[in-house]
Amino acid sequence: ILINGYCKNKEIEGALNLYSEMLSKGIKPDVVIHNTLFIGLFEIHQVERAFKLFDEMQRDGVAADTRTYTIFIDGLCKNGYIVESVELFRTLRILKCELDIQAYSCLIDGLCKSGRLEIALELFHSLPRGVLVADVVTYSIMIHGLYNDGQMDKAHDLFLDMEENAVAPNVITFGTLIHGFIRINEPSKVIELLHKMKEKNVMPDASIVSIVVDLLAKNEISLNSLPSFTVHERQEEVDESNVK
Repeated sequence: ILINGYCKNKEIEGALNLYSEMLSKGIKPDVVIHNTLFIGLFEIHQVERAFKLFDEMQRDGVAADTRTYTIFIDGLCKNGYIVESVELFRTLRILKCELDIQAYSCLIDGLCKSGRLEIALELFHSLPRGVLVADVVTYSIMIHGLYNDGQMDKAHDLFLDMEENAVAPNVITFGTLIHGFIRINEPSKVIELLHKMKEKNVMPDASIVSIVVDLLAKNEISLNSLPSFTVHERQEEVDESNVK
């Protein structure tokens, strides 16, 4: 708990001192503690120290878990080590290490943000069938990557693919698509998506509301064309999120 607190406050030296103290007292830190330290190190851009700690963990006989791999893939991407992250990912797959959908999502996100959209799409479509299923986070990342590249037709196709695979879109998914269609001046698509949001009980956020108000002010859409979102629906959404 103390190590986690230090890491959350970006006081990594305090966390590492506690870690060293545990070792000196013969207490063997488990993989959860190591994972916490890895996150802390990557957050303050200490990539080399993260790898050094990983080597120490292996020497101490502590096995990495799926979470460890995800942390490294994500940490490398967020620190600009995209090529290294891809190499690590490929090595892990060759070694048949267990990777979850979060690991794929982190790498896809890193690839999209570094302008490697085609590689991201290739990875997205290479998800092991019957083993891993893309979730709303994975889809939303990929849709956002396509949106950033101006490929709204492909982004919308991916949205339809979500529906076919029974993956429920969230407000982030809808927001990305709505912003994209506004950018290419397709208000009819915005109305279509708003009705889809209503159908799926997804409440618009402030940025979506702002877009709708702007369209109304410019007379690009009519009030009668819009669905109505009730307070009751919003409460149901809040309740569902609290249960999760």
